[in-house]
Amino acid sequence: MTAKKIHAQASSLLLLALLVLLSLPTNLRAGEGLVSGQYLSSGGQDIQLRITVASPAPTTLIVIQNLPAGTVIESASPAFNQYDTGKGEGKWLLTHITPGSYTLSLHLPLSLPSGGISGEIRYKDPASGRLTNLPIRP
Repeated sequence: MTAKKIHAQASSLLLLALLVLLSLPTNLRAGEGLVSGQYLSSGGQDIQLRITVASPAPTTLIVIQNLPAGTVIESASPAFNQYDTGKGEGKWLLTHITPGSYTLSLHLPLSLPSGGISGEIRYKDPASGRLTNLPIRP
């Protein structure tokens, strides 16, 4: 009879531990939720992407912005590191990142239809070293 009681207690503790782990927010799991991106505006002449970084922050972010091929960028803040007009692909290397929010802004000479863009944020999880590719859609 004693063996059954110990076994029942162990099962209860295991079930309780499993429930606690499953109830943890996903951003507490390694690498998940460290960085998120959201378009504040995804059409017209002004495009804005807000990037939110949690702790522990990756030290570097690579941001890729995809625009329709042939799109000209009149100005960008921060300035892009590379832009291929033929592909409509801009790249930023953001360094010395700390937790908080960052805004990437583009001003275009011609208006784009809403939702005709996409982006990606790449970063290494500082805890595991795992590379993450985070797609961003309007």
